[in-house]
Amino acid sequence: MADDEITKKDIYREQYAHVRSMNDILYKVAPLFSVAIGGLWYFAASQMRADKVIASGLFAFAALLAVCGVNVMERFGTAFNAYLDNLNEFDGDYRVTIKPSRRPSTVKTIQFLLIVAAVTSVIGAAYVFFASPTMPAATAPSTQRAP
Repeated sequence: MADDEITKKDIYREQYAHVRSMNDILYKVAPLFSVAIGGLWYFAASQMRADKVIASGLFAFAALLAVCGVNVMERFGTAFNAYLDNLNEFDGDYRVTIKPSRRPSTVKTIQFLLIVAAVTSVIGAAYVFFASPTMPAATAPSTQRAP
């Protein structure tokens, strides 16, 4: 065997390292989306009476971010599951798996919450743009002095 030949053991170690890294990333992605969407909602809510267009735009952008997050999680889940399938094949009888499961995976749960955030954001954008009251225009201060 040549020194530069890649063995199954090398592949196993590399894929195991990838899964470990991806698992770490998985549990950082959900809070990242939560903070970004929550920040957009907070800023949109603070702008509702001052500028309806900006508030609606922020809610719409939060919806777009959530939909993009669903796509990111789908791709992530596909790659993650491929690595797990390979590792389970390598591990044979010693594999640790919860497949099949009646409960949704972590990725599917995050995707569901992102869909809820997207729908809520669209409702928020529509509410601000079509139904929220407008703030009355500011009146100039009176220059007359009281008697």
